[in-house]
Amino acid sequence: MQPIQKRGLDRVALSSIILAHTSVDMQTAALPTLLPMLLTAFHLDYASAAALVTVNNLMIAVAQPLFGMLGDRRPIRWLSLLGCAICGIAMNTVTWLPSYWLVFAAVILSGLGSALFHPEALSNTRSISGDRAVTGTSWFFLGGNLGFGGGPILVGMLLSGFGPHGAVALIVPTIVGCGLLLSQMHKFGRRHVDVVDALDVAELPVAAHASDVPAPQPVVSGRSVALFVGFLLFLIILRSVALEGLKTFIPLYFSQVTGKSAAEFAPLLGALSLAGIVGTVFSGPLADRIGRRNTMVWSMIAATASLFWFLNTDGVWQLVAIGLFGIATTAPWTITVTMVQDAMPRNPGLAAGLTLGTAYGAAGIGVGLLGVLANNTGLSFTLQFITAIPVLVTVLSLFVPERPRAQFAPASA
Repeated sequence: MQPIQKRGLDRVALSSIILAHTSVDMQTAALPTLLPMLLTAFHLDYASAAALVTVNNLMIAVAQPLFGMLGDRRPIRWLSLLGCAICGIAMNTVTWLPSYWLVFAAVILSGLGSALFHPEALSNTRSISGDRAVTGTSWFFLGGNLGFGGGPILVGMLLSGFGPHGAVALIVPTIVGCGLLLSQMHKFGRRHVDVVDALDVAELPVAAHASDVPAPQPVVSGRSVALFVGFLLFLIILRSVALEGLKTFIPLYFSQVTGKSAAEFAPLLGALSLAGIVGTVFSGPLADRIGRRNTMVWSMIAATASLFWFLNTDGVWQLVAIGLFGIATTAPWTITVTMVQDAMPRNPGLAAGLTLGTAYGAAGIGVGLLGVLANNTGLSFTLQFITAIPVLVTVLSLFVPERPRAQFAPASA
């Protein structure tokens, strides 16, 4: 057996992807903060306002797996660059358009840009990360969390300082992100598909002598792998609905019920997303110490407790509580995405499209349904309903296999 050659992580190329990811998700995160203004300008009800978030997320969800499969068949380096540009330009037209339906179309176009960007960018992240795929993936999602956290805060400041049209300054991060991607474009487009990347090395049988022949590994049917991936995607769905539901209805609740301005409630959205950086970065080391399943279970217990605290406190403690919820809810994210990619080692683009597309799609549909619920029961009850979702995720996380080696093993060593 030939020795395994390790490949290093290209930090410059990874940095360009991270910052471009930040700019893309900053545009998506800006939309909920704009909802109160759009609700007033076009005389919308809660369901119509939430529908903008729904169609944005659904476009991302439906298109991402398709672009992921396209990238698996033939890597197209410029897809991520094109997606970054489309997403930013489309979202920056929202505050200038004269009708709800034009805004609706712009939001769909922005979602298409995000869908173009994510699968190819995540596949490129894996390819330039060498033998440190989990580390590269964690940093990729850190960039997204920075965007989701910084977007609401920046938009809140721009709206308060310069009025509705001030949000057009969000085009600056898009220009920066596209420029950085363009400078590193020559490094993208390759796919490293090594069998060892799909294996958990710690789980491989160790031969006592060089002449020992490793025992054949059990072959798991495609149906079993599909069930395993489907279960992980269902957990992503539930977590995404809870997270996106809060991002959408916190602005509506605090603007409509408590009368707070965008500058006052935007820090809550910023804390919710920025705190996710902590969960994303430290989930891997934590899983190494206490196990993947334990990390997922205990993080969702913490999410339930912090969300209940958020709804029953005020002031700075409310900010702390929503930050803790952000940490706890995003902690299982990198673990889940890596497990799905490991189960589909020869289809990294499709795996990326499925995980990211599922998250966005579930969030979009969930927010739409929550909008209908808010129309019929009110914003307060809707926020309380969201609190029950992490309880279900906690129970289901108990059934996540700790080390599903057989899912990743080849037919023989």
